[in-house]
Amino acid sequence: MTFRWRLTLTYAALLGLLLMIAGALSYAAFRHTLYAGLDDALRVYAQKQAEMSLSADRKSPHKENPALDAINRQQPVRMTVYGAGGQEVDWGPSRVGFIPGAGTFQVGAERVFVLKTAGGWIQTSQSDAGVRAALGQILRLELLGVPLLLLLALLVGYLLADRALRPVDQVSDLAARIARSGQPGERVPVAPGSDELARLTRTINDMLGKLDALLTRERLFAHASAHELRTPISVIRATASLALERERSPEAYREALAQVRDVSEDMSALTHRLMELARATRPPGGHVVNLADVTLMATELHATDAQKKHMSLEVTLNDASTTGDLGALVLAAGNLIQNAIQYGPPGSAVHVSCGADDEVARLTVQDVGPGIPQEEMPRLTQPFQRGQGTQNLGGAGLGLALVQVIVEAHGGGLELANRAEGGLRAELVFPRRA
Repeated sequence: MTFRWRLTLTYAALLGLLLMIAGALSYAAFRHTLYAGLDDALRVYAQKQAEMSLSADRKSPHKENPALDAINRQQPVRMTVYGAGGQEVDWGPSRVGFIPGAGTFQVGAERVFVLKTAGGWIQTSQSDAGVRAALGQILRLELLGVPLLLLLALLVGYLLADRALRPVDQVSDLAARIARSGQPGERVPVAPGSDELARLTRTINDMLGKLDALLTRERLFAHASAHELRTPISVIRATASLALERERSPEAYREALAQVRDVSEDMSALTHRLMELARATRPPGGHVVNLADVTLMATELHATDAQKKHMSLEVTLNDASTTGDLGALVLAAGNLIQNAIQYGPPGSAVHVSCGADDEVARLTVQDVGPGIPQEEMPRLTQPFQRGQGTQNLGGAGLGLALVQVIVEAHGGGLELANRAEGGLRAELVFPRRA
């Protein structure tokens, strides 16, 4: 059984139960009203007879009058006046006999009211056939109407369930197509409004958009990685082939091995950076991290590189707490510092600072290097992308890409801007979660 039918049948069962309860309560209320009206009418008759009895002296015993008795039997309300001993005093004979007690009684098909007076009893009675006929009509209408309402509820409930679950079917069909093709380029039609299903379709589309971008980046990353690794592998193979073509002197072999070693070291550094980039895509830890500690650790790691170029690292520290992985954040900050050292002129200074406000925490690295053209900034945050005029410098173009991945994994952003006085300002911005 489909979820639509389970939902519809559950809805119909609850509605049927509510209709049965409502029908039973309305039937009981209507029955009480009809019998209360009948009892009130009998009470009024008895009270009027009691008032008449007080104004009339009825000392003579009741004498039967066949003509009056016949008329009394034809009336819907039968009234009988009894003496204190239970003998009939006035009006026609009772249809139910003498009842020595005051109140309302049900005797067979007769509704009876007995009023106690000073001189005896006054009894009024009437058949409840009309009440029972009205109640029977109501019961038949309820027994006929409840099934019809349930059938209508089943139809309407199924239509509503089908309309409500249609976005879920679309999501399921889309997921099946994506699973078959492996291409998350399609999107679910967004449900109108702002209810739960509309939020579901928007969330699914956002997820598919991010998944599509991730897969696209992974494909580009794989192609670029293969391209970057193919060059050193080709150099190693060519060097080895040339060395093995003919007999060479020990010096030539040593030169070939040294070239293979240098290229292998470059490959090792490249694979290490690729591993760092792969690990950076994992969700960060939920530990409280102070960017002041991150700044100190990153500057200490690259202090030697700065000294080699006779550059200084100027550090300004302020408390800036966020949540994340300390090692990953140190790696991201270290890449920015390393880039500033690499592209900055010898003898210059690199300014590293951190701080926070009520909403975000920031870590800033500023240099006096050549900067980055504004149109080049989006491209340079992708793997293996390098700026113009940097071909003679070391590196594989993974630094900013690695920083971008780490920052995005922490829910933050990387902001790059050229300084008016020259150089580049790179800023890591994180949510102030702690």
